[in-house]
Amino acid sequence: MLSRVGVVELSHAGGIYDTLNFRRFRFTREREFMTKKSMIRGAAILAAAGLINRFLGAVSRIALPTLIGDAGVGLYQMAYPVYGMFLVISTAGIPVAVSKLVAEQVAQRNRPGALKILQVATAILILTGTLFSLGLALGAKPIATYVARDSRAALAIVAVSPAVLVLSVASAFRGFFQGLQNMGPSALSQVVEQIIRVASMIGLAWAFLPHGVEYAAAGANLGAVLGGAAGLVVLIIAYLRQEHQRGSWRTEWSIKGGGEPFQSGADSKSYSKDNYMASRSSLMRKILELSFPVVLAAAIMPLMQFLDIGIVPLRLSHAGFSSDEITKLFGRLTGMAQPLMYFPTLVTAAVATSSVPAISEAWAKGDRATLSMRAQESIRLGFLFALPAAVGLFIFAEEFSLMLRWPAEVAVPLRPLAFGTVFLALQQISSGILQGLGAVGVPVRNLAKGAVAKLIVSFSLTGMPAFGILGAALGTVAAFAVAGLMNVSTLVRMLGFTLDVRNSVLKPIFGVLLMVICSKAAYFWVYAATSSNTVGCLVGIVVAVAIYGVTLLLTGVIGRHELEVFPGGNRVAGILERLRLLRR
Repeated sequence: MLSRVGVVELSHAGGIYDTLNFRRFRFTREREFMTKKSMIRGAAILAAAGLINRFLGAVSRIALPTLIGDAGVGLYQMAYPVYGMFLVISTAGIPVAVSKLVAEQVAQRNRPGALKILQVATAILILTGTLFSLGLALGAKPIATYVARDSRAALAIVAVSPAVLVLSVASAFRGFFQGLQNMGPSALSQVVEQIIRVASMIGLAWAFLPHGVEYAAAGANLGAVLGGAAGLVVLIIAYLRQEHQRGSWRTEWSIKGGGEPFQSGADSKSYSKDNYMASRSSLMRKILELSFPVVLAAAIMPLMQFLDIGIVPLRLSHAGFSSDEITKLFGRLTGMAQPLMYFPTLVTAAVATSSVPAISEAWAKGDRATLSMRAQESIRLGFLFALPAAVGLFIFAEEFSLMLRWPAEVAVPLRPLAFGTVFLALQQISSGILQGLGAVGVPVRNLAKGAVAKLIVSFSLTGMPAFGILGAALGTVAAFAVAGLMNVSTLVRMLGFTLDVRNSVLKPIFGVLLMVICSKAAYFWVYAATSSNTVGCLVGIVVAVAIYGVTLLLTGVIGRHELEVFPGGNRVAGILERLRLLRR
């Protein structure tokens, strides 16, 4: 039998054990919340920056044609596809590789290793940026003459060519900060870049207009160079401030890595000697190995658009449509319906970008629980946003088309493409997770399989008179469905996670059903009162967002922890709790 003293000692020991377990549990929960908070906040910051940039871009699209006319805009646009292609090849997916590799150094609290990755990536991008900038400038005349079919576009191509070098270097710093899961500098640089770009584009186009429309177009394209330079300056200042304030690094490492704070200098070698001592040539090889599949994935998207150009008109002709009808149908699909489908990617692309370093960090630590949690959270965030966007585009397809002064027939391809939004979000986010896991080739292979599915569906259905342009839209949906679902299947095999169906699927679907009923009723009521489709659509959108958001709050899908991620979230959560709209 135990003595009284023994019982007391055992009870005391048990109390200490329980206290330690509680502290360990609380520390784990706090770390999970901090990492989740960092990932969601990063996505929110990038999405907000993207929204601001879209608005500024709309301003330029309105102002520029008014200033330099159709011919000037034509010359301006002739330079941009070529510039965009050179920029994609120059950066070669390196920012994603930098983000992943830096995140791994974050997990190991190895500051010299992270800085070395930035140095090597910057050197690569200075070299490629310089070569492709010179290539674009020197090849401007033949490109304008034989590709754009207008020699006047040469000046605009020369003007935009330095932007390839500037934005290539900027992309290295953006990848570095994203690897630290610090999206603020990237977002701020993008907004500053867009502000300077739009302002200088309009200003320089106006200043050069007296010299001729080709000079005005060149001045507008020079705005990309000045904007990119401004964004790069913001990134360099942010980097120098971080280097000056080493405490911010210690904070990053102690929150994300747990345990002891980050050590600088020689002491950090003990954390990851192999990574720190890696030669620059091996780092360069690693960066290029990770970035090459990303370039292939980026190349598949233009290939899918090229498939539309090659197949859709041909099959519509086979279905009996006239050339004039084919041109109109193709314009409705590619120039009107598809941009609306891609609009929600403003958020889902931000989630995908934010998930790469978050997943890479957990992967480097071998923390499968955190990996599973972050993967689930990324997919859940994408679904919570993409589902109502898809349903909204479907039920208001005709009304949105009329609001944008498009033909009502745009609704025909838009309705199936609306649900492609969900699969596109799934494909983007799952690709980001797989890139974070180092499986960079998987999204490329799956997207290629999606392109094959698109080819089969588009070729088969578009040639049938009963489908026509609807078949081409279904082909696009099939492409993203195949790629997205195959990505998720791979993730399930790799991580073995299961989604919380109740909170991630069923409750959001219930919220969407309520959203549909209320927003459609609001639209009809406002339209009956005002006879304005535009006002009815805007009111319907506001009602839809409100109903869906309140439903997510009341059903507990969104709680205090999710709200605290955003600036002012604590205050908003307090107000919602007083209104009894917040359940947890």
